[in-house]
Amino acid sequence: MSLEDFFSGPGAPDFLHIFSTCLQSIGTPGFNAQFLELIEQVIKADQCMVFSYKTPRPQCYLTYNERHAKGVQNMVQTYLRDGFKSDPSRVAIEQVRQSGKTLITTMAEAGGDEPFAAAGIGDRLTIIACRDEDVIAMNFFRFKENGRFSISENRLRLDFWNAIAQIVLLHFSERSGAKVRSPLNSLSAREKEICEGMLRGLTADAIAWELDVAPSTVLTYRKRAYEKLGINSKSALFMLCNTGS
Repeated sequence: MSLEDFFSGPGAPDFLHIFSTCLQSIGTPGFNAQFLELIEQVIKADQCMVFSYKTPRPQCYLTYNERHAKGVQNMVQTYLRDGFKSDPSRVAIEQVRQSGKTLITTMAEAGGDEPFAAAGIGDRLTIIACRDEDVIAMNFFRFKENGRFSISENRLRLDFWNAIAQIVLLHFSERSGAKVRSPLNSLSAREKEICEGMLRGLTADAIAWELDVAPSTVLTYRKRAYEKLGINSKSALFMLCNTGS
């Protein structure tokens, strides 16, 4: 389904409802879920990552990996550790910082498809936008078997992505507070509780006692959370949440 169909076709009322719900969730912990539903309805991405480039080292605002395919689970921690230094989108990020204009690129247009191709990624759609001093890059990935993203330069598509980018920037602004900007908001309630316990320095046994569950349950939810966040270790969790361990 094309973007035009979402606005003028039979699915327009449903799309408007999803869009409205996303707008109403700005500034609340429920924003991530509503935003991901909106994106899923539009571009059918297999993975989503949103980074801020307000500082030299990027900060992760949102990450979600629906499919836990081997080779992509640790993309976020690899990127935050040092992968961002070789990101082909860095030039475009600086262009947007200077011009203030939203930019849309695909993996092929940005140049350089490593390490994504090696991880089974067929395409990456990146929307870069800025608001005040913050510059964000919204990255959406598709695996090779699902084909490439369809990009057109018509005004409707550009206006739509500019609106989406400004919604994200507004939600993750400094006025929203650290809890709202947490990438853990993409997790289920239990997965989030487990990760927050780890960030407070609790062991698996201590978290289990606090939540009145078995230690094995804590480990199960921790594994699920790591897979969704694209990480595989406690140190990566601290790095993702921009918290000193």
